[in-house]
Amino acid sequence: MALNKISAGWLRRLGNRTYLPALLALAVVCAAGYYAERQNDTIHYQSERARVQQQAGLIKSSLEGQLNGDYQRLRGLAAMLATEPDMPQARFSQIAEQVLMGQTAIRHIAAAPGLVVSLIYPIKGNEPAIGLDYTKTAAQREAAYRVRDSGEMVLAGPVNLVQGGTGFIYRLPIFTGTEDKKEFWGILSAVVETKTLYAETGVTGGAQTLEIALTGKDGTGAAGQQFLGTAEIPAGEPVLMDINLPVGSWQLAARPAGGWQAQPGNLWQLRLALLAAGTLIVFPTFLAGRLSAARQTVIGQLRRREAELEAVSRRLEIAVKTSRVGIWECDAGNKRVSWDSRMHELYGVPREQGPLAGSAWIARLHPQDRDRVVKSLEAAERAKTNFASEFRILLDDGSVKHIRALASPFTDTQGRSWMIGVNWNVSEDVRLREELIHANQALSERNTELKEGKRALEEAHAELQKQQAELHRLSLVAKHASDSIILTDGSRKILWVNDAFTRATGYGADEAIGRTPSDLLDGPATDLSVVREMNRHKERGIRYHNEVLNYTKAGEEVWFDTNIVPVTGADGEVDLIIGIERDITRSKQRERELAEAKLAAEHADRAKSEFLANMSHEIRTPMNGIIGMADLLAEADLTADDQQNVETIRSSAQALLKIINDILDLSRLEAGKFAISREDFNLRDCIGGAADLFRPKALEKGLSMQVSYANGLPERLHGDDGRLRQILVNLIGNAVKFTPDGKIAVRVSHAGADRCRLVVEVEDSGIGISEAQASHIFDRFTQADAATTKAFGGTGLGLTISSMLAKRMGGGISVQSQPGKGSCFRLELQMAPASQAPDAEAPALPDAAPQLGPCRVLLAEDNQTNRLLVRKFLRGQPVDLQEAGNGRAAVEMCRELEPDVILMDMSMPELDGISATQEIRSLPIRQPVIVALTANAFSSDRQACLDAGMDHFLAKPVKKTVLLHTLAAVLAEAEDTQRRPRASA
Repeated sequence: MALNKISAGWLRRLGNRTYLPALLALAVVCAAGYYAERQNDTIHYQSERARVQQQAGLIKSSLEGQLNGDYQRLRGLAAMLATEPDMPQARFSQIAEQVLMGQTAIRHIAAAPGLVVSLIYPIKGNEPAIGLDYTKTAAQREAAYRVRDSGEMVLAGPVNLVQGGTGFIYRLPIFTGTEDKKEFWGILSAVVETKTLYAETGVTGGAQTLEIALTGKDGTGAAGQQFLGTAEIPAGEPVLMDINLPVGSWQLAARPAGGWQAQPGNLWQLRLALLAAGTLIVFPTFLAGRLSAARQTVIGQLRRREAELEAVSRRLEIAVKTSRVGIWECDAGNKRVSWDSRMHELYGVPREQGPLAGSAWIARLHPQDRDRVVKSLEAAERAKTNFASEFRILLDDGSVKHIRALASPFTDTQGRSWMIGVNWNVSEDVRLREELIHANQALSERNTELKEGKRALEEAHAELQKQQAELHRLSLVAKHASDSIILTDGSRKILWVNDAFTRATGYGADEAIGRTPSDLLDGPATDLSVVREMNRHKERGIRYHNEVLNYTKAGEEVWFDTNIVPVTGADGEVDLIIGIERDITRSKQRERELAEAKLAAEHADRAKSEFLANMSHEIRTPMNGIIGMADLLAEADLTADDQQNVETIRSSAQALLKIINDILDLSRLEAGKFAISREDFNLRDCIGGAADLFRPKALEKGLSMQVSYANGLPERLHGDDGRLRQILVNLIGNAVKFTPDGKIAVRVSHAGADRCRLVVEVEDSGIGISEAQASHIFDRFTQADAATTKAFGGTGLGLTISSMLAKRMGGGISVQSQPGKGSCFRLELQMAPASQAPDAEAPALPDAAPQLGPCRVLLAEDNQTNRLLVRKFLRGQPVDLQEAGNGRAAVEMCRELEPDVILMDMSMPELDGISATQEIRSLPIRQPVIVALTANAFSSDRQACLDAGMDHFLAKPVKKTVLLHTLAAVLAEAEDTQRRPRASA
């Protein structure tokens, strides 16, 4: 009830217009108070940040000025080291002392050629750093390689120093040589004590009212590691400034000591003033004056701060002028450029003319530098990256200045992009560097000339000593040589002889000097024509070499290999003759012995050939009867048991014949008389024919035989298909012989890209051989072991002959085998492409014996068994067969009977087949066809028969079908062509 009464009273007062102005004034005062409090907060915050920014700006300017100034000092020292790479410690200390004169935070300077510290200043107190190898520790090695590879200065730190304490390290790479061929020399390092740098630039020390943090260790900028101050400073909304280093930057974060104040210091005063204004509404003038006074106070503070900022700007301007660096700015949007006065001085442009911009500035660039600098600047503007370059400018008076320029992009508070940069004149540095380079070059050239002169003198001295030593050696060689040496004058009289002459001839030097070599050495058997030819060459001054027979003092014959070397003078006349004679008496004797041994070997070879021919004839003659009669028996109607006996005789005879043929082939191969006949042939017919010979035997043993051909093989090749067939018959025959069950594969291909390099692999699943046995498998008369010989038979010559044939045909045979798993023989032969198109194939001889036409045949054969065999072969044919027991009877019967065909044996009594054929060819009769029918199986025998006038050659043993087919062929040929009588020889 009471509350209701109070509320009602207030409502009545509010409704009274008397209080309305007061209420309005109160509302206005409250609103103004709230606004004033907020405005006071803003002013306090801005004033605090302005104060901090002002102080931080001073610190930033001090740091940049100090670091860039030190950098320029070090660049000058680096330039001196580049021109004097071999600078001694004393010279280094002198220059470094000059560099460190004035205000600088550098504690000491060190140069590390090859990354090992060898120059340092000051030395005292820094002795532990001498010999420091930057590559020994990971951190220093990484920093050193970074400087070397980037080619730019690196400001590292802060780091722990070897001498104690911490500091920043300037590292400048030093390169020697020209721009086109620079060579890394080493690193120039300078240590700046952090304590000294911070104290001199205001970062620490004194009545410090700011908390400062620095970020960007090693010049990595805001993204780098914080190295000064607590972690709370960057997190507490500090004032941030970028400190631009020569390479890279730091970020400075600053705030008041103790952090930003949560509320202004005059908050309660303002509140009391507002409260007083609200209370003393009757005193508006006082309140307005109070507020005006407070406002004037704030304005005064702002003006003082503006003055302080102007002073800081003035100091910065003075610092820039002192450093003789020109500053320019460029608005990236409208390309508007502004210069300071120093820039106008550098480019020689009056200030009233304004800065050079665009094409005008480009025109001032040296033509050789223009494109490079413009492209580099445009690239920096597009990418908004730092710009650094060194170039030349042309002034109006034609002079040239060398300018070094640095620029960085930034964005102002309005979001506009700017490029601000500095230029400074480095012409004097360039001039000094060029003078040093020229002086060094001149010194190097002078040193080179002196070295060349010294080397020339040394070479001349060495050559003189060499000639003297060579003369001494030559005199020793001549005196102690094993060959005789004779010096004669132009008239051939002896001037000097060595000891070897005395040993060879028996004449001492006192006996020889003054006489001619002919007087001393010529004898009855000396070839006077050789002596005359030798004297003629001496007179003409021409070298001469020959062998001459001489005589010793004791009258013994001695052969000399003589070399005559005349020496002519400036007038062309012979002044001296050098004769060198080597005793070759023993060599001559060995030559005679070798000649005699050769004759003996030739006689032995002929005896061997005659023995083999006789052996062949004597064995083949009875073999002809055995095989022939066995063939005739096989044609008869026999019982199974008799047929088996006949087949045993035939197979045994064929085996014996193969042994004989192998022995003869081996003999011809060893004597080098085995001819390789090359002609075009069908590859598949040759290989298929050899394989088909053994298919019946393979089927009989239950073996599968496959012949495969690789793609790309030519159809025809050029080579000896007969020898190829002989080798394949041996390899496939062995595979069939030594394979009790399984399969046999014949694979034909070519080696690599050469389609004529024929490769034939014969693989079986037979008994196989060991590795030790395989190493001797191609030796003559060799098989795997004695058990193999007993089980399968054979002489062991087949693979020997096949291997020798393969080598003669440009290839070879190899084997891979394992006992019990079979063998694979690889044959490789070099063939040639077929030279002619394939001819029509000659029809194969049918197995059945042909029927001959009526004819008269004369058989000249001294062996009764062979005559009986031929009669049986021709039994049932319309042939008038006449027989002669020797060559003389054959000639007489030929004169009388004039036969159509003569079967002529080569070895007969009274007159052999060769002589008989020659006499028959000389007879004035109708000449018959003469077919050699002989046991002499050498190719030389075949050729001898053909040379004597025979038409065909059949080697014993002769099969019935072969004989009948041969007779049918020669009779058909005789009918087609009328043979003319041959003139006598």
